[in-house]
Amino acid sequence: MPRETSPCIDGDFWLDKRRDGRSPDVWQIARYSEQSRSVVYRSTKRRCVDEAKAALHAFAQAERSRRPQSADDALVIPQLMLYWKEHGCDTAKPGVIAGSLRAFIGFLMQDEVGDAASIAMLGPPVFQRFRKWRMKAHAFDVPWAGKDFPVQSEGVTGESVQRNLDDVRAALNHAAAAGRIPYAPKVPSVPTAMRSPARDVRVSLETLGAMIGFASQTDRPVQDGEDPDPHRHFRRWLLLQVATACRPEVAMLFDPREQWRGDLIDLHPAARPRTKKRNPVVPAIEPFKPILTAWRGENAEAVQSRRTAWRTMRRALDLPKPVIPKTIRHTIATELRSMGVPGEQVSGLLGHRAMHRTTEVYAKYDPAHLREARAALTIIFEAVQRHAAAWSADHMRTKTGNGRVEVAPRPVRK
Repeated sequence: MPRETSPCIDGDFWLDKRRDGRSPDVWQIARYSEQSRSVVYRSTKRRCVDEAKAALHAFAQAERSRRPQSADDALVIPQLMLYWKEHGCDTAKPGVIAGSLRAFIGFLMQDEVGDAASIAMLGPPVFQRFRKWRMKAHAFDVPWAGKDFPVQSEGVTGESVQRNLDDVRAALNHAAAAGRIPYAPKVPSVPTAMRSPARDVRVSLETLGAMIGFASQTDRPVQDGEDPDPHRHFRRWLLLQVATACRPEVAMLFDPREQWRGDLIDLHPAARPRTKKRNPVVPAIEPFKPILTAWRGENAEAVQSRRTAWRTMRRALDLPKPVIPKTIRHTIATELRSMGVPGEQVSGLLGHRAMHRTTEVYAKYDPAHLREARAALTIIFEAVQRHAAAWSADHMRTKTGNGRVEVAPRPVRK
C-alpha cells in the first residue's frame, strides 16, 4: 500500500505489507532507503494492527534516540534502553542495572508524566515521587529483551532506591556524553536519613562452612542421566570468595582458564575495562588448586546472577537478611586482621589503596610476596572446609515436591 494510505505513520516509518507477497498477514515497518532507492521492510511479527502500531512507535522512538534531539523531543525510555544495549549489559552487574532501569520505566508507566515522558520533564519532583513509589508497596510489568518481568514488591530500602537512581543517572549522563540530548537532568540522591547503614556484617567460619556444606548437597536422589552435583557452580563461587576475599560480582565472572596461572590468580575478568574498584592479582592457595583444576576442565561459563541460589540458602540456613554475598569478603578480611596479617597485605589483597603508602610504592606491589596473607588464607580455607564436612555430617538438604528447600537433621546411623 502507498505510505499515504498506511494505517499508521511515525516520522520516516510506516506500517505496510510486503509487496512481494511474502508473509501477507504480518505487518511490516517500512522505510525508504536512499542508498538502495527502495522500500526496506522490518517485520513487526504482529498480525493485529493495534499491536503493530505499538511496535512501529517503539521502533521509531528507538531509532530517533540515536540522533541528537532537543530535551522536549527526546523520550526517556528509549534513552534508557539504548544505554542498556551500549553499556549496561556489559558491566559486572548487568542484572542489577537492568532491574534499576525496569523499575524506573515501570514507575513512568504509572506516574502522571507517563511512558512518553521527555527529558525536559525529568525534574526533582519526578525523582521524589519515584522514591516514594519504590519505598511503599508497588507492582509493575515491563517487557525487556523479549520477555516480561512482572514485579510485586512490599517496598524497598532507601539504599536500593539510591542504586536505582545511580543507574538512571548513569544512563542519562551516557546519552548527554554521546550528544543525543543537550544535557543530563540532575538526579537527586536519597536523603541520608533514609539510607541504610553500611552492611559490613560478618559471620563465623562455622557459618561459612554451613554455606559450603549446603551448596555441596542435592535436594533429592539423583536419577540416571542427571547432573550428580548440580550446585557445584554455586559452591565454587562461594569457595572462590573464601579463598581470595574477592568481590561477589567478580567471582561470578571468574574463568580459571584465563585468570589462574600457577601460584597466582588474576581477579580482574579478561576483556573487562579497568575501573576504580581494583581487582588485584592474589595468591592461589594450595587447598584451592584442586578445585581450580576441576573448574578449568569443565569449561564453565560465567553467570549473571546468583540471587535465587543465595536467597534459597540464606532462608534454609536461617541467616538474617543483612547477610549478603559481600559478607564473605568482610568476614575473610576481619579474620586476616585478627590473625595478625600486615595491614598493607590485607589492603593489597582486597584491592584497596593503602592510604599511608605512595602511588609509586603501591605500583610495585607483588602478590607473590604475600607470605603472611597466603598462609592465613590457607588456614581459613581449610577451617571452612572442615566446618562444611561437619555440617554435612549432621544436616541434609531436602525438598518435597514443589515445596521449599529445607534443612533437616541427618538420621543417626545405628
